[in-house]
Amino acid sequence: MRRFRPRPRLALAGALLLSLLCATAALALDGAGEPAPSDLESMDLEQLTNLKVETVYGVSKFEQVVTEAPASVTVVTSEEIKRYGWRTLADVLKATRGFFTTYDRNYSYIGTRGFNRPGDYNTRVLLLVDGHQINDAIYESAAIGTEFVLDMALIDRIEIIRGPSSSLYGAGAFFGVINVISRSAKQLEGVEAGGSWGSQQTGSGRISYGKIFNGGEFLISGSGYSSRGNDRLFFPEFNDPSTNNGIARNMDRDRSYSLFASGHLRDFTLAGALVSRDKRIPTASFGTIFNDPRTNSNDRRSYLDLKYEKAIDGTGITARLFYDEFRFTGNFPYDKTGDDPPFYPATYVNRDQHLARWWGAEVQGSRQLLPRLQLTGGARFRDNYQIDIPNFDRVPGGRSLENSHQNVFYALFGQAELRILDSLILNAGVRYDHYETFGGATSPRLALIYTPVEGTVFKLVYGQAFRAPNAYELYYNDVFNGYATSLSLKPETVRSYEAIYEQYYGDVVRTSASLFYNKIDNLISYQDLSPTQVAFANVERVRALGGEFEIEGQWSSGFAARSSYGFVSARDQGTDQSLDYSPRHLVKLNLTAPLYLKKVFAGVEMQGVSRREFSHNGAQVASPGYLVTNATLSSTALFPGVEASFSVYNLLDRRLEDPATTDHVQSLIPQDGRTYRLLFSYRF
Repeated sequence: MRRFRPRPRLALAGALLLSLLCATAALALDGAGEPAPSDLESMDLEQLTNLKVETVYGVSKFEQVVTEAPASVTVVTSEEIKRYGWRTLADVLKATRGFFTTYDRNYSYIGTRGFNRPGDYNTRVLLLVDGHQINDAIYESAAIGTEFVLDMALIDRIEIIRGPSSSLYGAGAFFGVINVISRSAKQLEGVEAGGSWGSQQTGSGRISYGKIFNGGEFLISGSGYSSRGNDRLFFPEFNDPSTNNGIARNMDRDRSYSLFASGHLRDFTLAGALVSRDKRIPTASFGTIFNDPRTNSNDRRSYLDLKYEKAIDGTGITARLFYDEFRFTGNFPYDKTGDDPPFYPATYVNRDQHLARWWGAEVQGSRQLLPRLQLTGGARFRDNYQIDIPNFDRVPGGRSLENSHQNVFYALFGQAELRILDSLILNAGVRYDHYETFGGATSPRLALIYTPVEGTVFKLVYGQAFRAPNAYELYYNDVFNGYATSLSLKPETVRSYEAIYEQYYGDVVRTSASLFYNKIDNLISYQDLSPTQVAFANVERVRALGGEFEIEGQWSSGFAARSSYGFVSARDQGTDQSLDYSPRHLVKLNLTAPLYLKKVFAGVEMQGVSRREFSHNGAQVASPGYLVTNATLSSTALFPGVEASFSVYNLLDRRLEDPATTDHVQSLIPQDGRTYRLLFSYRF
């Protein structure tokens, strides 16, 4: 498939931003005309112990407070999405501690804790919607751009869980889990219409309806999106009259539509979703013809999920039955060469037309067995009964490769949470997965959570995870363009050690610090078999050592602030060199302030990513570090039923470039300059 693919002063900038956050918070509170609730010296014991702690489900597959979850967790709310004007999941992750993204003008790729491999279609992070796995059955990719299955306006909250989670979720939960929880009909209650307009002739529309009835509720929503994109992208590598002087015109178009529905009746919940996205590819990757509008990719993802949830004699039972489908169509135009059959036209289109269908079931039970012991266990089965990944030339009588497979896997998992003392929790879990392709994999997780005093939390977490080679890596065979099968691939593995310290100051301020060490083996990457042929192979080992710090506060005045700094040193053990595409420093700052009666808010965010070095077609290059600023003005309830926001992205119009993979002639991919968006919704 052809979907492939700050320097030390940023550390100082991180410290300055943290200082700025504290100073700004103090000024905001002093100007409020009332005692500052964040002034710890003025707080009494009752205020200090009145903690506002969020709950999370995805860490242990049952509801628990974040302070007792065996992981470092960030919960993003729908309110934050509105206040900062986040358009996609990629926008959310860019603003989240320890994460960064890369965009190649086709897909957005997740980077976390120094790791962002070329050709990795987000296969090392598990993406869920209401507990349903979104990663597909061919590439195991997590869609975080405009191809994501859920409209951002339908999100209630997002749980971002760091660290290996294969002990509960199996393959894919390599570096973490992102669990997106959708809004309920109760939150909607009626009809809601929304739309947006912005730069690059970008527009969207949505209509949603929620209804509550005796014993149940249902919600249905439809959305559409269209963007002309950047209609004049310049690539100096193609700066020649024969290739339009390096200018890709009208080649950045992006269109999509999506449908989502969910219904709840007594103990049953039925949900379904569909998204279809078509994107032109302006970069001429894979040696395609530059500035040819036939170059495009189309992703279509859908699912149905039936869930049963009930407490029976003190045991919480959850059972799930699901059906999924994924289609990818990629069109890639080429000039005829001497290796092509003589009857081929001067230019022709090569097509990937991939299809996967699968179904499965999962059952889970959770019970408080003793006053201090909670057990969770379950089983999962999935049948990938149709995996078609053919490749052919769209020429009558042209070359064609059929490529069909099927496979099944099953898994058993269990977890125990023992409250040894009121202040000490031991969490231990293990999962066994069995695949037809390579056999079995066992994934443990062990955590100690210690709360010596109210508001102070220490966590020690050890986890082991794996990533199974996906169908694309195993079976894709395009001999015409030099790609061979890799049937002997083994799973990637990671062993992670993490120490976490969290401190809460009343219900206002929280700080978090963590140190982590990851040992990654059997990384799957391209390997040259000959000068004209490549295949996937287990060829790399990586060691990564890093740390993260975050401080955040939220005040009754409506002011909120969050700032974080992350550092990581990731090295390829084979070459003893820094890992390609890995930034050492990440800096984040988010500020929200009420401007009028807590109905109009200003939101500002700053994101800093340090220099990323990498090898590209035999040369050592780097994408420059950057600090980008976004700003949003939003209103809620200023007028009955109306919500609106106006956002400016890359406010200072910085020149931004992301690294390209070896599938591109160019080494750097230009990003958008200053753009804007007006978003509104009305609830009837």
